[in-house]
Amino acid sequence: MRIGFIGSGNMVGAIASGAVQSGTVSGEDVWLTDRSGKSAPALAKRIGAHVAKSNSELAKTCDLIVLGVKPAGITAVADEIAKSLTSEKTVISLAAGIKTSTIEDHVGNVPVVRVMPNVNAQIGQSMTGIAAGKHAGDEQVAKAEELMGAVGETMVVEESQFAAFAALAGCSPCWLYAIVDALARAGVKHGLTKDAATRIVAQAMLGSAALVQAELQEGQIPANLMDRVSSPGGTTVAGLLAAQEAGLAPALVKAVDAAVKRDNELG
Repeated sequence: MRIGFIGSGNMVGAIASGAVQSGTVSGEDVWLTDRSGKSAPALAKRIGAHVAKSNSELAKTCDLIVLGVKPAGITAVADEIAKSLTSEKTVISLAAGIKTSTIEDHVGNVPVVRVMPNVNAQIGQSMTGIAAGKHAGDEQVAKAEELMGAVGETMVVEESQFAAFAALAGCSPCWLYAIVDALARAGVKHGLTKDAATRIVAQAMLGSAALVQAELQEGQIPANLMDRVSSPGGTTVAGLLAAQEAGLAPALVKAVDAAVKRDNELG
């Protein structure tokens, strides 16, 4: 299978590199383009891929075409490659907020699959959502799962739920960074260095996430873990109640609401 990436920014770099390193695809079967003409050659050299002369040439050559351009440029690229596509090919879009139907309006009956990885793809720890357009079936979804599985976990969701998925998986890393930074600054307030405090909180978050995943397999939810670590009259429950009084949960719900609203506006 030949895979083409239109756009060669950080996310495409992470996906293409992960796919080659995992053996999902050979570098010889990867084609790249980018608007500046700089990123694609650098990435191609790194992973042993090809640089296509144009987006149209890439679309003619490849079986799987990944649109890695910004949302504002998606329809223009779709128009550019439409004549080079057939129903035997699959288009995968990485663009936030752009529905499969929008792309289908420009490429016809070509199968379109929408995916939403997150920034953690660069270390192989993405949580990627996958939604199929009306012309895409199990075969096309499987191709997307195989490609995105090279950079982390995947989950197939209905496109009607995609905005919520994108908020929880695509946007939340930024909010989690903010939480890490806020806790680290509190540590600085009490005498720790910023570096030490950040390392402490990051490891605590990493371990906590791993424990949540492990406990989910046993039917446990985060609330059960909260109860388990909140000793009566202890420091943890005192801090938890203070955070709740300050609006921790409502603030996070509002963040999700705002992200979902903006995603719907983009589409």
